[in-house]
Amino acid sequence: MTPATALRAAMPREYEQADEFGHAYEVQGESASPFASQVPAPPAHPHADALHAELASWPAEAELPLEAREFRVGHPLDLAVHGWGDAPAGPGLRAAAKWLLLAGALDGHVERLRLTGRTDEARCVLRGLATAFPSDSGVDPGSDSTRPEGGGTPFVRAAQGLRADSTALAGPGWTARHDADFRAHLESSLDRLAATPAVPTVPQYLSRHDHDGAARCAADWTELAHGAVLPEQLHRHPQFTDLLARFAHLQYWMRDLAARGATAIPGGGSLLRAFEVHEGLSGADAAEKLTALCAAELTTFAFLAEGIARGSHWPPRARGHVRALVRFTHALAHWTADTPDRR
Repeated sequence: MTPATALRAAMPREYEQADEFGHAYEVQGESASPFASQVPAPPAHPHADALHAELASWPAEAELPLEAREFRVGHPLDLAVHGWGDAPAGPGLRAAAKWLLLAGALDGHVERLRLTGRTDEARCVLRGLATAFPSDSGVDPGSDSTRPEGGGTPFVRAAQGLRADSTALAGPGWTARHDADFRAHLESSLDRLAATPAVPTVPQYLSRHDHDGAARCAADWTELAHGAVLPEQLHRHPQFTDLLARFAHLQYWMRDLAARGATAIPGGGSLLRAFEVHEGLSGADAAEKLTALCAAELTTFAFLAEGIARGSHWPPRARGHVRALVRFTHALAHWTADTPDRR
């Protein structure tokens, strides 16, 4: 069974007709990635051009160090308008898109600092930004007494403004969860900067990514974009925790697959490189193995999501949210394939 056949079997209504969430799209035949070519390609938001026009200048207005190349193919707004293409064109969607822009600017800036031997400055940016996401314990990655004053100030200002706007839209419960998820991402980024360039084993790779909050942030932003924040008890439900774990696997694995041949990030590593170095696979065999893993995980993810979406015992918001996560994952598959440096 091919990935396209498996996906068709798992979510037939997305291929046969538009469902109640507005999904109506087909598997695309052309893509930079053989895997992405088998994944449904969500259409852009009806107001995509207006969103680009309104938000493309926001990083510069916020004084975020986003390079000019970020505004061409692979712009975070491209992911926003396709991944959340059926969300209401309101303040929630704009706030979620700004979080994507902030995260893209942060990751790109930290990577450029690392590549130019300025890892201390990169740590300063990450630790400074952590102050915008307070923890219940009062301890954060920015508590290091050696952190220079003013580190990461543009990022801090942007994050604080976005956090306030998002709290007004989604409530303090959402903000507390997002604070924890973003802190986890910052902590993982700091760990990667401190790690040796050694290629991690497969168990090490899986363990490291289990603690990274980046994928959980994307799920949080999906709630924000759709204006459909779920009760906290649903986030602790076993079916949801399983779904979010698979959502995270797909984000990391698809990015690794799309970044084949790119320079590995020290300490972050690539699952492809782990297969090559520790399992003795050739580059082609490693890519084939990871493609199969992505296809299997996406099929299972879509099947489990549909089980919730069609369950009449689930609240309507929960049913809509899981479909939104599937759509975002489909969009991410194409976005990463077209932008192989996004890892």
